[in-house]
Amino acid sequence: MTRTRAISGGAIVALLAVAVALPYIGATSYVISLVSTILIAGMLASSLNFLIGDAGMASLGHGAIAAASAYGAGWASKQGLDPGTQVLIALGITLVVSFMYGILSMRTSGIYFLMVTLALGMVVYGLAFRWSQVTGGENGISGIKRPEFIGEWWTFYYFLVGAFVLTTALLAVVSRSPFGASLRGIRDSETRMRSLGYSVPAYRLGAFMISGTVAGFAGLLSVWLTHFVSPSTAGVHKSVLLIVMVILGGVGTVFGPLIGAAVVVLVENVLSNEVERWPTVLGLIFILVILFARAGIVGSFNKLIGRLKRRATSTPSPPAEAELVTPSGAPVSERNHTA
Repeated sequence: MTRTRAISGGAIVALLAVAVALPYIGATSYVISLVSTILIAGMLASSLNFLIGDAGMASLGHGAIAAASAYGAGWASKQGLDPGTQVLIALGITLVVSFMYGILSMRTSGIYFLMVTLALGMVVYGLAFRWSQVTGGENGISGIKRPEFIGEWWTFYYFLVGAFVLTTALLAVVSRSPFGASLRGIRDSETRMRSLGYSVPAYRLGAFMISGTVAGFAGLLSVWLTHFVSPSTAGVHKSVLLIVMVILGGVGTVFGPLIGAAVVVLVENVLSNEVERWPTVLGLIFILVILFARAGIVGSFNKLIGRLKRRATSTPSPPAEAELVTPSGAPVSERNHTA
């Protein structure tokens, strides 16, 4: 366990060092923008990973929650309100939408939960597309400004790094808390937890509120990065890509969503410049991971490390040299005995 934690800690420190040093090692604005997109997508995938891994609820509407937050900030900017008010409106809309999601879906599970969240996501997409007086319709909202203290590209980049570390740490703490343990108990045996007196709907609603808040925060950061929001951000395909990120990285892992987000973002934004049918390539990568690394990239790596460790600790030690004794009980070496 100590060795595994040391490897994980070393990987975390290395990733943070690379992220901090990136602007100083000649990275172009395109690379910084790409890494910023990966960090935001990783936060959004982490919120869904918490919901799937701890609560066992796979949502097809998380992209719409992030889009609702982005539209809140966009509308506030369009009205000439200051960035602080943008934040309040965006997070307020996030809490309302997450609560509605949770209330309408907390008594469902499995495929029914999936369908309810899909329907709610389509409602948000329809509002974004048709309510043109507020959302700008098909044209969306552009020119959204972020706060002055993160106005420069490098300050915003470091703000994103800090936000990713903070949200990841908070989700990990919640997952390891008694609340997270109760969620996993409900995931594994809902009937048993009910018999023990736990309010299953309340716990599910709490999980959705936590997950939705992180998703809304990621949506706010996304609109600050692109300065633009359109109905496509609330599309079902965005939520589907989030599930792909979580599965690729590894459900229930801490940094799996970041790795999955990196794979999807790089394929979508870099490989698409060379390959026209990049969704086919992403589909092939997804199939290969499902076939040969069912626990995801990070999950399968952790399993491999654990297997190698168990193999090393279970190696039998060589048998001790037998000690011969004389009839009187005095020890004698095998060499002398043979002679």
